[in-house]
Amino acid sequence: MGINETGISLIQFFQGFSITATAFAFTVAGFYFTLGGERGRQKTVNWLIGGAGGLIIVMGAFALAEMVNDNIKF
Repeated sequence: MGINETGISLIQFFQGFSITATAFAFTVAGFYFTLGGERGRQKTVNWLIGGAGGLIIVMGAFALAEMVNDNIKF
């Protein structure tokens, strides 16, 4: 098992973790939105942007790793 396969398997592990973390962030944002009043709605935006941004970064990392693995040979 080379370093490329190890890196890709780590990224795949973190993808599963990031999906769970994003679901948690969206759940917390939902609670703030429904139960938090005016200040809760302000906090909701931060939770939603953070969750979605983190998910995009992790999913983009896998696409970047696959592209590098396919195009660069050592």
